[in-house]
Amino acid sequence: MAWSEETLQAAGASEKVTATSYDEVPYASYPFPQTHPSHLAVIATLFGLQPPPVQHCRVLELGCAAGGNLLPMAEALPQSSFVGVDLSARQIADGQRILQALGLANVRLVHASILDVDRSWGQFDYIICHGVYSWVPDRVREKILAICAEQLSPQGVAYISYNTYPGWHMRGMIRDMMRYHALRFTTPGEQIRQARALLDFLAQATRIDGGPYATLLRMELEHLRQQADHYLYHEHLEEVNEPVYFHEFIAAAQRHGLNYLGDAQITTMLSSNFPYEVQQALQIIAPDQIQSEQYLDFVRNRMFRETLLVRGEVQPDWTVQPGRIDNLHVCTHRRVVDESGDVRSTTTVQYRSKSGMVVATSQPTLKAAFRILGEEWPGTLPFADLVARVTERLGQPPEQVRTPLAVQILHVYLSSDLMELHALPIPRVPVTERPQALRSLRVRLELGENGGANRRHEVFRPNPFDSVLIPLLDGTRTKPELLEELTRRAARGLLLLPGEASPSSDLEGIRTRLAPLLEEALQRLADASVLVA
Repeated sequence: MAWSEETLQAAGASEKVTATSYDEVPYASYPFPQTHPSHLAVIATLFGLQPPPVQHCRVLELGCAAGGNLLPMAEALPQSSFVGVDLSARQIADGQRILQALGLANVRLVHASILDVDRSWGQFDYIICHGVYSWVPDRVREKILAICAEQLSPQGVAYISYNTYPGWHMRGMIRDMMRYHALRFTTPGEQIRQARALLDFLAQATRIDGGPYATLLRMELEHLRQQADHYLYHEHLEEVNEPVYFHEFIAAAQRHGLNYLGDAQITTMLSSNFPYEVQQALQIIAPDQIQSEQYLDFVRNRMFRETLLVRGEVQPDWTVQPGRIDNLHVCTHRRVVDESGDVRSTTTVQYRSKSGMVVATSQPTLKAAFRILGEEWPGTLPFADLVARVTERLGQPPEQVRTPLAVQILHVYLSSDLMELHALPIPRVPVTERPQALRSLRVRLELGENGGANRRHEVFRPNPFDSVLIPLLDGTRTKPELLEELTRRAARGLLLLPGEASPSSDLEGIRTRLAPLLEEALQRLADASVLVA
């Protein structure tokens, strides 16, 4: 959320907030799983804290846009309360329209400046500030940290994301080029088109250059070509975009009496994924966690950070202990090369995640856990229940399973994306006779949006068939009734079947073709955590 000083000078009170560039070019408002209180609570728990219970918490989002991140949380956590603030009147209005359709009473979206937030707003257990810190002037950045210091509850967690160096040196150079060219034009649409034209020109001009500059330039250009217009405009053409080094951000937070808890992407905190020589060198040159992570940023050329902060009196313990996952919930979404053998054997099995990361293990406890969790996907299992089921499957006493399994799960969780830990359960919801989809997703599709959040707080974008089906899944229709409604819509041309260029009048033929498509779609939605009980 990039705000100029001129805009902020008029933002002394909510009713005086002026128009922003986000009114002209709204930023797409989506869920961010790494900001969910359940995820933040997991990181805090692993580092020895006792975070506020997610089921009954207060959440503040600074720069909430149209509520794409906050509203699904409020729907999923009816006993918690949520407040979102944004300077864009248009985006708040868009969010209010969805909020009114949802009828949620536990969330408020406020059109105001971050500078308006004060102690009268109360304390919050989780404060979220995603995509704001680098894009606002100094005094707003200071205010963000002040809010976290003054209004975070004693064991609360704040999430702040920002662009970081050294990676943004290269990206900032391209930003400078685009601004130099695009800001000669008047309207946001013209500026975006001209920025893309410049990218094409640079790609063409360096296409045969094999040097390091041209190679890095082409990599960045390819990244930018794939981004949406709203991202290009606000990330690269706005007046304010100030990356900082990690150590600079932490120093600013400490001046406000805040402590570093960890990174929302916990795997980035570790040096164990690097060769032994690198790990040894880091132990010598970086004696503490913050210094170690700064050097890791140098090695990785890191561009973006998602930092978690706590109050100054809270001291995290970064030596993760196995017993800390006792009250957490575990799940995995993995593909297996071959899982036909007996999990009690010591045969090595490889597991591959959605992103392509591979973990190989011969440990019966971990293989049994992977198989059991695979059967539960997309749901989670409490760690205690997982221990009981692994114990039963292997025929071993619980005391021989609990600690080794906890260590193995933590190792996989901290080194890959194959294991997930959650502070709250995510139930596995099968297809029932009267299927029901998330209300927030149904509302968004009915209002013409192209997707929303699933129960895992991930972005879900349905295909054309599912986009017609999901609004019908309100729990009142049986599967035969759904089939009849889809048949009527297909006959009226509101739903085109695969391979059809125009609607058919053959109702029986349509019904016959739709029946298997409906069953496949419902199972697909169940696997995508879109259905609710």
